[in-house]
Amino acid sequence: MLTLSLPLLLPVAGHAQTPKVGIVLSGGAARGLAHIGVLKVLERAGIPVDVITGTSMGSVVGGLYAVGYSAAQLDTVVRAQDWFRLLSDPVDRRDLPIDRKVAADRLLLTLPIYQGGVHLPRGVVPGQRIWELLTRLTWSAHGVRDFRRLPIPFAAVATDLETGQAVVLDHGFLPDAIRASMALPSVFAPVELGPAVLIDGGVVRNLPAHDARALGADVLICSDVTDPLEPRDSIVSLVDVLVQAVSFRVWDSERAERGACDVLIVPDVRAFTSFGFGRAAELMARGEAAALAALPEIETKVGRRRVGPRPPAPVAPDSVLVTTVRFDLSGGGTVTPAFLAHALGLKPPAWTSLADLGARIERLYATGLFGNVRYRLEHGELTLLLSARPAGRFGLGLRYDSRYKASVLLSGTLANDGVVLDARLGQQIRLGLGAARPLGEGQSLALGAALAYAHQPVDLFRDGRRVAEVRVDVGAVSASLDRRWGSGAGAALRVKAEHARWAEEVAAVDSAPINRSFVTVAGVGDIDTYDSGVFPSRGVGLRAVSEWGGSFSHHVGEVRGYVPLGRRVSLWAGATLGASGGTPPPHYLFLLGGANGYYLFPDRAIAFAGLHVQERRGRHVQQAELGAQWQVAAAPDLFARVRWNAGTVLDRWTFEPAGWVSGVGVELGARTVAGRVSLSVSGTGRATPIVELDLGYPF
Repeated sequence: MLTLSLPLLLPVAGHAQTPKVGIVLSGGAARGLAHIGVLKVLERAGIPVDVITGTSMGSVVGGLYAVGYSAAQLDTVVRAQDWFRLLSDPVDRRDLPIDRKVAADRLLLTLPIYQGGVHLPRGVVPGQRIWELLTRLTWSAHGVRDFRRLPIPFAAVATDLETGQAVVLDHGFLPDAIRASMALPSVFAPVELGPAVLIDGGVVRNLPAHDARALGADVLICSDVTDPLEPRDSIVSLVDVLVQAVSFRVWDSERAERGACDVLIVPDVRAFTSFGFGRAAELMARGEAAALAALPEIETKVGRRRVGPRPPAPVAPDSVLVTTVRFDLSGGGTVTPAFLAHALGLKPPAWTSLADLGARIERLYATGLFGNVRYRLEHGELTLLLSARPAGRFGLGLRYDSRYKASVLLSGTLANDGVVLDARLGQQIRLGLGAARPLGEGQSLALGAALAYAHQPVDLFRDGRRVAEVRVDVGAVSASLDRRWGSGAGAALRVKAEHARWAEEVAAVDSAPINRSFVTVAGVGDIDTYDSGVFPSRGVGLRAVSEWGGSFSHHVGEVRGYVPLGRRVSLWAGATLGASGGTPPPHYLFLLGGANGYYLFPDRAIAFAGLHVQERRGRHVQQAELGAQWQVAAAPDLFARVRWNAGTVLDRWTFEPAGWVSGVGVELGARTVAGRVSLSVSGTGRATPIVELDLGYPF
C-alpha cells in the first residue's frame, strides 16, 4: 500500500512547492496606474506571475503585461501619452475632409438621430484613440484568440449592459476585450462584441480574484484601488449621492473577491482623482510603496520559487508587409468597399509602419461615417473593423457678438448621403436645405442641390457715423458639382438662381426698395490646412470665388498663412482682393470693418481692425494684414494677439496703397468648449477706440 501511494503523493508535494501565482488588478481609472508600481516591486523581487486578471484600468495594465511588457516599459508607455487627447478623443483638424472642417468650426455639440428622434450619445467619448493605442501596443498578439496562450494567461472582466451580469473575456481580439472592460458608463461608449453590448466590468466585479483562480492560480496577489464607501459627512452633493449609490453594487462583490486573495495590496491613492493621469509618477510610486510593505507576506506565500528579470516585450517593427486588406462593416451603412479602399489609401502588397497605419485609420475615422474604426493585422492580412454611426445627426451652435447680439444655429443631417437642414436664428437669419450625392468610387466628387433664405441688417455709414439701416432678404436655389483633393483642398462649380430685396428700414430719407432676380455661374476654390479652427498657429487658408451674372460679375480672393516661431508664438499674414464688374446688386458690394468676420455673406464682409462693422462699402476691396499671436504658457488655451491692417474700398479700381486707411488691434482670447471667447480693442489713431466682444463658434 505504501509503495503504491508514493507516486500519487509526489505530484501533490511538487505542486505544493511550486504554486501558480496569480496577479489580480482592480479597476480604478487613473488610480489603477498604481498597479504598475506593484508590478515593479514584484519583478525586482523575482516573484513569478503565472496568470493575470484585470478589470477596467486593471485590464489595461494586466493585458499589456500579459503580452510581454515589463513594468518599466509600462511606465514609459504611460508617461509618453497625451492623456487629454486619449480621454477627449478629438479628431485632428488636418484629417477632416474640407467640408467637415466647416461644420466642426461652427457647432458646439452634435447628437445622434435614430429611431425618429434626437438622443444623447451612449458615451461622451467614442474611445477611438484608446482603441488605436491598444491595437498598436498589442500588435504581437493580434493572432492570439485564446488569451490563455499569451505569454502570461490573461482574462478581463466586463459587464453585460442588457443583463447586468459579469462577462469574463478570455478569448477574442485582445484590444476589444480590454476596451470593453474599461468602458466606463456614460464616459466611454459601450462595446459590441458579438451579440453582447459590454460596459466597464467594475460595475459588477471590480476585483476579479475568482477569475484568476479559475485560470489555475493557487496563490492570489491582489492590488486593489477600489474607491471605499464614503462616510455620510462627506456626501454633500447630488453627484456624491449618485457615486455612493453606484458604489453599493461594487462593494457587494468586493468583499467576496477580497476574501479570495492570499495577499491584498491596497495602495494609498484615495487623494487622487479618477482622471488624474497627469500625476502618473506619484500613483506608480504609491503602488511601489504598498507592494514593498506587503513583500514579506508575498514571499512567504509564494515560497522559494523565483524568476529572473523579465525580457522586454517585442519592439514594434519599423514596417510590416500588408498582403491583403479586408473590410468588415457592421451596423449597415452606405459606403462601398471601393470607397473604403480609396479612403485608406493602401494598395497591397505594400510595406507600412504601424505609425503610418494608425494615421491612415485616423483619416478614415475623420470622414465621420463610422462610430469607430479598428484594425487587426496578422500574417500580412489587414482587417478593418468598422461600425457604422447613426445616419442622422443634430448639431447646435451658439454665439454672441457686439453687433448682432445672440444667435443660435440648429443643424440637422438627415442621412449619410448629405441631406442637411440649417437654421440660423437671431438678427441675422439663414434657412437652408441641401443635399449632396457622392459620385465615383473615391466619393471625392459630389453633385449637390440647395435651397436657401437669408436675412441680414446692413448698416450704412457716413463720415464714420451710422446713418441708416438696410434690410437685405435673399432667396436662392442652386446646384453644384464639388471636387475634393485630400483633406485640405476643394473646388466647386455652382449655378444659382437668386432673388434679392434691399430695403431701407431706418433712414433719414425714405427710398423705394430694390428687387432684383438673376442667375449666376460661379467657380469656388478652397484650401484649408489650419491646425485649429480657433486661434490657429500654423497652416494656410485660401478662398477664391469668381461669379458671373447677366449684368455683373463678382470676384474675390483671400489668403492667410500662420507660421509658428517656437512653441508659443506664431506670426500671420493675409491679404484680400475683390472686384465687381457691371452693375452688381447692392448686397454684392464689399463691406469693410469689424475686428471679426461676419459670416452670412463671408465673401463680401471683410474684417478690418479700426473700423466699425460694415463701416465702408464699395465695388472693390483691397486689404492686407500682419499679426502676432502668443499662447500663454500657464494657460495654453489663452491667447494674446496684436494685428495691423491696411486697406480700402473703391468704386473705381485703382491701386494706391498710400491712400489706404490703417488700423491696429489688440485682442485677448480663449479657446473653450463653447468656441472662441474674444475681447478686442482696435482703432485707427484718429477716432475713439472700438471695443468688440465675440463669443462662440462663427456661423
